[in-house]
Amino acid sequence: MGVFSLAGRYVTVRSHAAELEVAWQVTITPDAWESGMPLDLAPAAIDKGTEIEVDMTEDWVKALNQAVKDAARFCPVPVWLDGKRQLHESFLADATRVEKWNGCNIGIYCDNIHVPRELARINFHGLTVPCQLPHIHDVDGGRGWYAKVDIIDAGHLQLVLPARKEMVQGPALEALREACEAAIFRTVARKGHHRLSHAHWLRAKALGVFLPEAAPWLSVWTPRTAEADSTMFGERVAGEPMILMPTDQAHIEQCAERALASGRLHGATPVEPVDEFAGYAWYDELPRVLGWSFRVDQGEGDVFDYAADTQLSQVVVSGRVDAIELEIAVQASADSGEPAEILSLPADVLIIPDDCSNDLDNVTILLSADCAITPSELAYLLEAACFYHDDDCDADSYHTQQATFDMQARFAANMLLLGEDAAILERVREAIREHVSWLIPKDRAIRMQAVNYLVEASFADNDDGAALGAAE
Repeated sequence: MGVFSLAGRYVTVRSHAAELEVAWQVTITPDAWESGMPLDLAPAAIDKGTEIEVDMTEDWVKALNQAVKDAARFCPVPVWLDGKRQLHESFLADATRVEKWNGCNIGIYCDNIHVPRELARINFHGLTVPCQLPHIHDVDGGRGWYAKVDIIDAGHLQLVLPARKEMVQGPALEALREACEAAIFRTVARKGHHRLSHAHWLRAKALGVFLPEAAPWLSVWTPRTAEADSTMFGERVAGEPMILMPTDQAHIEQCAERALASGRLHGATPVEPVDEFAGYAWYDELPRVLGWSFRVDQGEGDVFDYAADTQLSQVVVSGRVDAIELEIAVQASADSGEPAEILSLPADVLIIPDDCSNDLDNVTILLSADCAITPSELAYLLEAACFYHDDDCDADSYHTQQATFDMQARFAANMLLLGEDAAILERVREAIREHVSWLIPKDRAIRMQAVNYLVEASFADNDDGAALGAAE
């Protein structure tokens, strides 16, 4: 009960021994705690229980109210202060379910957030301490389960003395952790469905808890962008044929997605792979794309293949080519002993970055002969495939970098699809809209002519419809 926290203080202890029907008291002076001198017992006027009278310092008196509240909150016995019963709470309040185990109550909680390391996980007769106990999440990173333990009568579980701020590590605590883990799995089993990894499924089985396989659905495959650090999960796909897609570089996935849009692979919807599900029967039976590459026909027998990290041995210039094909290696299932099937789908765009810079001058853009992509679509594709924010302290803000790249992407798209003259004119219009138009008074029109850095400008008459129309 922490009596030795009173060491060095003037303390009187009175107690009534019910079995002997006698009460006694002993006074411990500050110098008696370590002297080894015998202490005199004397009769006491107390008819039940134990009373400890403490000589309190001023700072203890100031902290007493809050200290008693904290001690009484989860204490298993009633506590009064100045005749007032202190508030008591159940340590396992709001638990999804509670199990009894070897003198403990194990409460299981469902959460959608990370449990902080400092969270009190064990209540030791009113004293709460943090402890590393199982915390199991589903593979989607959403729902999770963790345990808290209320110790009722478990002498095998002890606190580290004298601080009593952590549990003694050893076989008893390991057994408690395993009991908590099994309790979590039993809680999941009562739900009837889950999204736990196959490794967790096997662990539950080893603990004697038999779970169904994880719910058989996956997220529709979404090509990564150059800026994304991870996959963006799409809509849920369930109850229909699915095919697992590989993870590749952003420019490869973006271009492959356009080719896949023309038709589904074997009538299946492309979905994101979840490696943690490997081992479940439904997941292992899914067909999967092992890899892919682009084959480019530039005409007159000039054909080359391109995949992630390919170092081209020839100079390739942006523009139209005779044909582009996406070649895909498909395996029927995880356990299939058959060789992969090679599928070929027509593709209309291939983006080939030369290095890791944001400069589109180092990016090659190839279009098939029948490619009907618009300049705005191509500019959007370039941004998704190539733009990433440089967070170096010397770099411009995200907004400035993104706006600059967007302007370069639209200019590159216009150059490739509309020609140099149209691209230059559009870039001039953009520059005027961005940097000049705000200077022109409302409802006025300006005629401009620029030659060799010489710029002439004059106001047009307000009734000049042609000038006003052009300005708009």
